[in-house]
Amino acid sequence: MAETMAVDYVIIGGGLSGCALASRLKRSLPDSSILVLEAGPDPAPEHDVVTLLGGFALQGSALDWQFQTAATPSTEGRTHTLTAGKTLGGGSVLNYGGWSRGDEPDYENWAAKLGGDNRWNYAGLLPYFKRSERYYDLSASPKYHGFEGPMKVTPVKASHSNRKYPLRDPLERAWTELGIEKNLDPFTGRLTGLSDYYENWEDGKRRPSHIAYPLDGVTVKTSCPVSQIVFENVDGKPKAKGIKLENGQEVTAKKEIILSAGTLQSPRLLLRSGVGDPSVLSEYHIPLVQSLPSVGHQYFDHFALFQWFKLKDPSRGLALGHLNLSDPVFVAGMPVDWAANEGLPGDILERALDEDGVTGPEREALLQPGRVFVETLVLYHPLAPGFPNDGSIICTSVMLTLPSSRGRVSLPHDIDSANPHIEPNYFTTALDRVCLIYGVRRLLRLMLGTEAMKDYVESEAPPPGQIPLTLESSDSEIEKRIRAIGVAHFHAAGSCPMGSVVDGNLRVKGVQGLRICDASIFPSPVGGHPMASLYGVVEQAADIIAAEA
Repeated sequence: MAETMAVDYVIIGGGLSGCALASRLKRSLPDSSILVLEAGPDPAPEHDVVTLLGGFALQGSALDWQFQTAATPSTEGRTHTLTAGKTLGGGSVLNYGGWSRGDEPDYENWAAKLGGDNRWNYAGLLPYFKRSERYYDLSASPKYHGFEGPMKVTPVKASHSNRKYPLRDPLERAWTELGIEKNLDPFTGRLTGLSDYYENWEDGKRRPSHIAYPLDGVTVKTSCPVSQIVFENVDGKPKAKGIKLENGQEVTAKKEIILSAGTLQSPRLLLRSGVGDPSVLSEYHIPLVQSLPSVGHQYFDHFALFQWFKLKDPSRGLALGHLNLSDPVFVAGMPVDWAANEGLPGDILERALDEDGVTGPEREALLQPGRVFVETLVLYHPLAPGFPNDGSIICTSVMLTLPSSRGRVSLPHDIDSANPHIEPNYFTTALDRVCLIYGVRRLLRLMLGTEAMKDYVESEAPPPGQIPLTLESSDSEIEKRIRAIGVAHFHAAGSCPMGSVVDGNLRVKGVQGLRICDASIFPSPVGGHPMASLYGVVEQAADIIAAEA
């Protein structure tokens, strides 16, 4: 790269959001010059980014930021390692491809936080959800599904005729015993129920953002970390005029800078550049550009408990690792059939909201019938070291879909370090506590207390140092386990939310020429896994930016 250069649009971050946004902007504005700056390397050809087993191997690799959190009192003082993509394609290279939208009320809450901006409610986002997807079933309703987008969306059962996992039918019967109803289409704004697990794999290969969204005509620079955003004063207001790379080189943006560095990096870059809480900036002797105290303060993630269960007769070939499941189609995506999304009894919710002091519209929204608070998956592989990979162990995940605990992302002690200071504050509210305990208890009933599963599952297989959880385990025992080993699903969001840091056009408040487009702008959690929601956000962002060009 030359010592100085000028382009129309500078996109900081070549991850899921940055690549998709660059692609769509180039299509809408073909004469514009667009530069994507990615801190990490191009994964090709050294790294396998398209297969399931290759994806597992990438966690902890050179393509993973491996952010370390501060010690977290609510999880027994543990320090959490957070996987985040440090590569072209970002999280879409490292994630496992689950594809789901949130509930309609999840997005209604977004619009409410913007004073009723209906571009960001479910109906406003639906055209953009559809634009990103190429739904497998052409006979499905076009009201809810797209058929011409870059992301092939398929349920596991329809991905390959030979991809039939042996525990699919017993698990369906077990969930039926627990009273959960089938949800034949979870993309209609209603997640609750038992639905097939959908993924954006195609022919056994993942579809990272930089591959699915063509970058023809876009200038992409990898291994180019940005150190800060440079501002100038225009008519008494700050305007983002360019960026400075860590090597000292500068790039001028003739039109706009879009920050797409991700939930854990975007707030750090804002603060390092003088946008944030004045008291924090003063502490670090960073000149104030714009006061925005909310930068970094509403970070959340889908906190979860993973568990492992021992099968009664592994010789039957029920899980990966057994020779009966050696066909490559069984690893042509995640080894899972069902996603169970459930709410909680109203009396349990009421007591938790009372304890947390939640009132007004926020309380009313959470008490709406049909809200989903936990998602449960049963996976036919241990997915963790320390357990035998011989077909004798399966893994489960019980995940909070609407976590109410909020953390903080701020500057590290060394303000020029690329590793932010992260205080996750997981599992610190009564709502999160009762929801996750309830979900784990439902899972224990599923695995250990149903007729359908009694011939398949022997017991929980706890990690070292833990006692097995059973049907008789108390709430306090379940809570203790959660605090001891609970982890995030690496769905970080909310650190630069719409409403307080950016407006409905994704412009950083009080600043000209600067927007944010990544999961940091989510003003509140959405159910399911966030990838489909994020692509929808990016699709709409591209339209908004192009319309103002």
